[in-house]
Amino acid sequence: MESVSVNNRHRAVWSLLFSLIVLLGLGSVASATDPPASSAQAPNQATLLMLAKIAAAGASGQFETAEQLFRQGKEAGLSELQMYEAVLNLLPYIGYPRTISTMTSFQKVYPHYIRERSGGGEPQPTEPWQDYAGTVWVERGTQIQQQLGFSGPGAEELARQITLLSPELAEWVRYDDFGRVFGRAGLSLLEREAIVIGVLVAQGAPQIAAHHRAILRVGGSEALVDALVEAVADLVDEKALAAARQYIAEVRKR
Repeated sequence: MESVSVNNRHRAVWSLLFSLIVLLGLGSVASATDPPASSAQAPNQATLLMLAKIAAAGASGQFETAEQLFRQGKEAGLSELQMYEAVLNLLPYIGYPRTISTMTSFQKVYPHYIRERSGGGEPQPTEPWQDYAGTVWVERGTQIQQQLGFSGPGAEELARQITLLSPELAEWVRYDDFGRVFGRAGLSLLEREAIVIGVLVAQGAPQIAAHHRAILRVGGSEALVDALVEAVADLVDEKALAAARQYIAEVRKR
């Protein structure tokens, strides 16, 4: 009986979290701010699908597969910059170990990229922490959250609930994920959301509900979401794939 009670409490907690996530995705209906500098011309679908596949391979720990996908990247129209930025975009969603391993796969295919980017000099960060953390990432993160529908008018109560859940995570999502990572040059917000969809499908994560709505706000479509899911289907665990499809189906009903 105690085990049943614990399971019921767990289901209740996850139900509440899923409701928050869906609300987050359905949040702000205010007009989006101007796109950040990272927004470029609309990418073709082949590019978006390849980015999602790279992300799913990294998230699943399939680093040899990721290496193969990096080799195929140029055929799909991706530049080395896009693929490099795609790996950096994995960090908030899969952590350092798998992101570093995925970057190692990238470097095996494009070993001279960083050196060429630095003009033959000692490689340096493109956005040094000491110059960007205090102002640029803060302002950029706030703007991008609003643009994706994760904050702004209509989402005040949700923001309060997330802060109560963890004020550290609330700040890190805004300033680190959206400000430091999403705001970088090299990928559009649509491309970055395609990457996140690939990661979340691989994990079967409920946060896919929020990012389903976000990708629609930056130029995606329901047909694109379905195409992204199908593109990574052979790369991910069957249970994770089924869970991701269920979360998408549920958010479409709301």
